[in-house]
Amino acid sequence: MLLSLYGPQSPLGLEWANTERAVMLALAFVTLPFIVRTVQPVLEELDADVEEAAASLGARRGTIVRRIILPSPAPAIAAGAALSFARAISEYGSLVLLSGNLPFRTEVVSVRVLTFIENGNTQSAAALASVMLVVALIVIVALDIVQRRVANRG
Repeated sequence: MLLSLYGPQSPLGLEWANTERAVMLALAFVTLPFIVRTVQPVLEELDADVEEAAASLGARRGTIVRRIILPSPAPAIAAGAALSFARAISEYGSLVLLSGNLPFRTEVVSVRVLTFIENGNTQSAAALASVMLVVALIVIVALDIVQRRVANRG
C-alpha cells in the first residue's frame, strides 16, 4: 500500500520511494499504533472536571496541558515509545520496499544485516545485530529512567 501511494506514478503525486522521507513514513506507519494503543486507555480515563476546575481558577491552556493532562499519560507515552523504538530498530518489511537500500542514503540496519547473512558474512551480521541490541537496551533503560522520574513527580 505504501509503495503504491508514495512510489512511482503515485496517485497523490508524492514520489517518495527510495528517499529518507519514505523511511520515516514507513516507520511512522509501523510504529504509531504502539503509542496509540498504550496512550489511548489512559486518555480515556482522564477526568474532564479537573481540567475545568483548573480553567475556572485561571490556569491557561498550556499550563493545564503541562501540569494536569501530561503527567497522567507520560508513563504510557514512555512505554509506547519503547515499544515503537524496539519495533522500528528491527523493521524490515516496509523498509526494504520503500527505502530502496541506497548505500549512504537510505540504507537501514535491518536490511544491512540480512545482506551480510545472504553473503555469508555472519560475523558482520552478528556484530551489527549486537550493536542494534545494545542501542535498543540503552534507549529502553533511558525511557524507563524518564518514566520513573515523571511518575515520582506526579
